[in-house]
Amino acid sequence: MASVSASHLIIFIASLVIAAGVVGTLTTGVDRLNTAIEDRSLDVTQQVRMDMAIVSDPGADYDSSANEVSVFVRNTGSQGVPIEPEAVDIVFNGNFISNDDLIVQDANGDAAVWDSGTVVNITVTNTTINNGDNRLLLTVNEDEESFEFKAS
Repeated sequence: MASVSASHLIIFIASLVIAAGVVGTLTTGVDRLNTAIEDRSLDVTQQVRMDMAIVSDPGADYDSSANEVSVFVRNTGSQGVPIEPEAVDIVFNGNFISNDDLIVQDANGDAAVWDSGTVVNITVTNTTINNGDNRLLLTVNEDEESFEFKAS
């Protein structure tokens, strides 16, 4: 009888060790999933906080002698963005504009951050406007604004 109790005890201890291993593995997996969801939600929150609106007509702000187009853009979101060419991506008439051909300035002063409610002047240098239809696509923190205009 003692040998039966000993074998039952060994099987019971083995099953406890296996159960503890399964619980540890599941706990680790759930913790990793929780961390991934938190990280992704922070990314989505940051994207949702950025919103903008183009408030000028690039066709009216075209300097043909300097080959420059100026665009005034208002931050209508709740998040500030650094006022620098690296913060924006522009595609103009199907051509990606490099940071070397962008000038981003605070339209109301000399701030370093594009805060909510403020306007920046984005100047695209070394470009020409087509007679007829033109299209400007502006992206900041994955928020996109598209603006189509005609020039004569």
